Amino acid sequence: MKKLIFPLSLVTFLLFFYIVSIAFNFPYPLIAAIFSISPVAVIWMVYKVLRDGEHSGKTFEKHFYEFE
Repeated sequence: MKKLIFPLSLVTFLLFFYIVSIAFNFPYPLIAAIFSISPVAVIWMVYKVLRDGEHSGKTFEKHFYEFE
């Protein structure tokens, strides 16, 4: 799980910075650059989570009604 801290933190910071840059009227080229990079960053983050994440061992069929 320690491998996933960097991608999750980086993409979260990037998307948070995008929202802040819109709110504070940063220059348009910077906002457009972040907007164009964000789909690639999110896809990279999802790939890293699916590849390096740990499976819980639970299945939908066995644990559908379990509330934990």
